[in-house]
Amino acid sequence: MDTNAYIRQLETENAQLRQRNEALEKRNEALEERVAQLGNHIAVLEKHIANQDKHIADLERRLSMNSRNSSKPPSSDPPGAITPPQAKPKAKRGARKGHPPHLRSLLPPEAVTRRIEVSPKRCPCGSSDLEKTGEEPLRHQVVDIPPIRPKVVEYVQHKYRCRKCGRLLHQPLPDCIKRRHFGPLLLAVVGILTGLLNTSKRKALSFINEVCGIPMSLGGLSACEAQISEALASPHQEVLAYVQGRPIAHADETGWPRGNREKGWLWTLCCSKAAAFMVMAGRGQAAARKLLDGFAGILITDRWSAYNFFAGLRQLCWAHLKRDFQALSERGGVLGAIGRKLSALTKRILRMHRRARDETLTWRTFRRRIAPPMRRVETLLASGAASGEPGSGQCRRVFNQRRHLWTFARDEKAEPTNNLAERMVRQAVLWRKGSFGTQSERGARYVERILTVCATCRLQGRSIIQYLRDACRCHLDGLDAPPLISNTCSLARTA
Repeated sequence: MDTNAYIRQLETENAQLRQRNEALEKRNEALEERVAQLGNHIAVLEKHIANQDKHIADLERRLSMNSRNSSKPPSSDPPGAITPPQAKPKAKRGARKGHPPHLRSLLPPEAVTRRIEVSPKRCPCGSSDLEKTGEEPLRHQVVDIPPIRPKVVEYVQHKYRCRKCGRLLHQPLPDCIKRRHFGPLLLAVVGILTGLLNTSKRKALSFINEVCGIPMSLGGLSACEAQISEALASPHQEVLAYVQGRPIAHADETGWPRGNREKGWLWTLCCSKAAAFMVMAGRGQAAARKLLDGFAGILITDRWSAYNFFAGLRQLCWAHLKRDFQALSERGGVLGAIGRKLSALTKRILRMHRRARDETLTWRTFRRRIAPPMRRVETLLASGAASGEPGSGQCRRVFNQRRHLWTFARDEKAEPTNNLAERMVRQAVLWRKGSFGTQSERGARYVERILTVCATCRLQGRSIIQYLRDACRCHLDGLDAPPLISNTCSLARTA
């Protein structure tokens, strides 16, 4: 092969190599572009997986929520819910050895309608020679309810004709009589059935028709509730003003539908001797301001933001905090460890307060011993807020309200929990579950007034039906309702 041919062959091979190299470079660029696309897709998938993991963790957290680690009521716990381990074995049901007997008390002799004398005829030894002694006889009473016969007062308005002009006339009834279709005791029974015992209107109507023997319709029952509501308007305002003037009060709220699928809320403001309720459309600060309306004492609430406007002394409920800390302790990582420490401190703090309340620990010693746990709680809350883990926002929110955590440690009259308001609201919650709220403004006013009267009478140890009867009688006679706040409560308020 000559030199020129060899050179041409090399040039051809070189051109082929360049073409192959260009093809490889193009393929490499395509592969790099594909790798970049896959990298972007992997990043998107990783972000999606992270979101899904977060969503699954949130769902698992919500699924594990129960009455121990959230504000859910115990009735919402599933049948197989795990109960906390008992420190001590559960005691058997029934009375304990050595406890004082609780026997059924006998009615006084003047309440006995019929007395039957029973005397022995023969001694077990066979002798019939018996003599009466001065020993106190044994008494056994059988109590029953006689058939109920309604008391019916009929006003017969005879018609007369005037001999002079021929006009037909009759004597008109007084207004206090015309307002009456049912008496005060029957109105009180309706209030007890529908406002205290959570009985549905149809069941209450069945009781009145069948047990009491009084013909009444659903419309008549609703009219009775309207009369009761009017009779209790003044006592409701009296109780609300009284509680707003107390040095310590508890506040809480719960949902209360108001018909036509409108949301509503039932608010309560209560103290140890009275409880006032209000049905309002909102759950925000406007409703809370209307409820408090000049209250200047120590306010005990949960951490709902509607109360944040209150500039006075406030105590956050440690029963709610205990459940929140329990929920934190069930998480993993740093936040779970912080939650477990906060749960242990909460139990210790509440145990010390119970001892101080029961006077097994002096108030001075209590204040000295609670100071280290107070500092430790705030330190743990700050650490949890700075952790950046899911759930750290809860620690941050509690830490930002730390000045409201320790009012009970500075004032021995303040309670660390809002259990009083929770107990007052419980009656309304049971009512709402059976009635699904109210359908009218008149019904809402009846709810707040009857709940106020029943709760206040119960706190004062007064007869609810007796007060309802007296209030309805005064209303039918055109008089002011009897005071719902007793003289002892008024004196305590003045002091």
